[in-house]
Amino acid sequence: MKELRDILQALGEGQAQGEPMALATVVHVEGSAYRREGAKLLLSPKGEMVGSISAGCLEGDVLEWTRHVLESGTPILRHYDLTSEDELVWGFGMGCNGQIEVWIEPLALAQPYLERAREVFERERAVAVATLIGATEGSALKPGSKLLIPAEGRPSGTLGDVALDAAVERDARALLEIGRSKTMAYESTRLGSAAWAGEARVFIDCFLPPPHLVVFGAGADAVPLVRLAKEAGFRITVVDHRPRFVTPDRFPWADRLILAHPEEAPDRLALTPGMYVVLLTHNFHVDVKLLAWLLASPVEYIGLLGPRERRELLLRNLREQGIEPSPEGLRKLYAPVGLDIGAEGPEQIALSIVSEILAVKNRRAGTFLRERQKPIHAD
Repeated sequence: MKELRDILQALGEGQAQGEPMALATVVHVEGSAYRREGAKLLLSPKGEMVGSISAGCLEGDVLEWTRHVLESGTPILRHYDLTSEDELVWGFGMGCNGQIEVWIEPLALAQPYLERAREVFERERAVAVATLIGATEGSALKPGSKLLIPAEGRPSGTLGDVALDAAVERDARALLEIGRSKTMAYESTRLGSAAWAGEARVFIDCFLPPPHLVVFGAGADAVPLVRLAKEAGFRITVVDHRPRFVTPDRFPWADRLILAHPEEAPDRLALTPGMYVVLLTHNFHVDVKLLAWLLASPVEYIGLLGPRERRELLLRNLREQGIEPSPEGLRKLYAPVGLDIGAEGPEQIALSIVSEILAVKNRRAGTFLRERQKPIHAD
């Protein structure tokens, strides 16, 4: 989502200058690749770029096609086969051993749907934008047509056929549930549509609201954590009861600052599923109060600073108060917080914590990639 926010900001700046732009999107990946489906790159004919679709190897070729797309006003689908040694001849040299398809379109075609998507997910709602990227030659369908499907509410736009719209809407809602973007193929005969013939390929781009990280404690170790988490695309809330610590100057990356004592937090902050929480209060009694609330909440993750012995003392204190954490509550408690990377100092510990949260969010173990048998981005 950070990439999309950056693109939308650049979009507004480019518009103010009256400069034409194009949007390149990775719509299909087979094998290994640097980016996965949904990665985006905003380009101007001058070579100005925001976002990325590779490690810098494809951007030059995409830029050349961008100029062609802007001159013709017609989108194009580019296929890059990086599985053979020929890729070195053509100058890509990625060594990713994958195949990548990139959809390049004039920004004017995508902008209204991107703006709608931003409006939806800024209200913390998911939305999908489906784009027709291919159709059998001679088909009545027009590549570039779009359909917007909010997780809640009715779709808008059309891909050119009612039956196709209905099938794509069904698949888009399923993909929104798992938060994955994907290119799907549809046959007119299977859909029972007489309006077009052959196959249609549709890229379903799922936009989810940014994950929400809540940090309790505004001490020195919270500063790099908030900064790094923001760079990783999180929405950030910082909670502390000390006025001189909870300030915009100290946390310019935070989306929300809450001045509150732990017992006031439940009245000031609504906890929701998919929320990630880290306790950096360095106060045993404060952590006891917060854990009593958090362990019974629907949050996805609770990270607790301190050694294993401190965790056990906190849990024992709760039980002495008659509060027995549920197995589900204990499952989402990560204490000591962070991945085991030998981190020392606030910056390294912040990196360890954000890495662990991403591993939990993406349902990964956080192990070495060299030990992974599947492609890097495979589920």
